[in-house]
Amino acid sequence: MKHMLSFFIAAVVAVVFAVPSFAYPRPVEKLKDGVTAVVTSPLEIKDYAMAEAKDGSFLPFSLPAGLLKGSCYMIKKMVGGVLDIVTFPISK
Repeated sequence: MKHMLSFFIAAVVAVVFAVPSFAYPRPVEKLKDGVTAVVTSPLEIKDYAMAEAKDGSFLPFSLPAGLLKGSCYMIKKMVGGVLDIVTFPISK
């Protein structure tokens, strides 16, 4: 019985210390998310320009508004992605 308890404790300790090593590391995920945000940020211009052109009643005003809005969201997404890339070794 004493050997069984020792074996059980050793197994629990092994599992507790081994499970985090199989987890997806957060810094790598943060780096991947940052690169994805930077690469896909120019698509924000197209998305917002098309949305504003579709929703707007007067195309000559809604298309430039969509381009401006999309540019602002692109810059926001790109800056967030660059911050994720630069600070990926730092955990939250």
